[in-house]
Amino acid sequence: MNIPDKKVIIVGAGLAGLSCARRLMEDDISFLILEADQRIGGRLKTDTIDGFTLNHGFQVLQTAYPEARRVLAYDRLGLKPFAPGAIIRIDGRFHKIADPRRHPRDLWRTLSAPIGTMADRLRMIRLSLDVRRGTPSRIFQKKDMPTMEFLRSKGFSEKIIMPLFHGPRTPRC
Repeated sequence: MNIPDKKVIIVGAGLAGLSCARRLMEDDISFLILEADQRIGGRLKTDTIDGFTLNHGFQVLQTAYPEARRVLAYDRLGLKPFAPGAIIRIDGRFHKIADPRRHPRDLWRTLSAPIGTMADRLRMIRLSLDVRRGTPSRIFQKKDMPTMEFLRSKGFSEKIIMPLFHGPRTPRC
């Protein structure tokens, strides 16, 4: 690949890469964006296949970031609040799970949901406490790995991993 002489090379044309490019343009700094996909957008892309809308990912905007406030028109984005937790459909019914410390009213629903085992719930509490006790430098020193691999390494069962990441189906071998 012949790469022209540029002062900055941006890897990825997702939200962060495009924001970086915008900022460099403001300061008249030359750059090159490298994107592995055929389209820009990163995890913000959406496809329509057979009438179904498929989002490539999910974004949560931390609205307190000064740079985001500076460059985004929040009033035009139609932002909605996002409560941490998950709603999972199993056997035709929706089940809500949430952190009971942040949403005490969801405690019973979270404990009684057919997602995971009681041991998984205890592992979740232990993991949450470990993260709260950790410093950012200690947390980021840990080995980087995919979320499912991490959860398996911590002993979480497939009964919680599969509904959270693949929907309620039997794992394929």
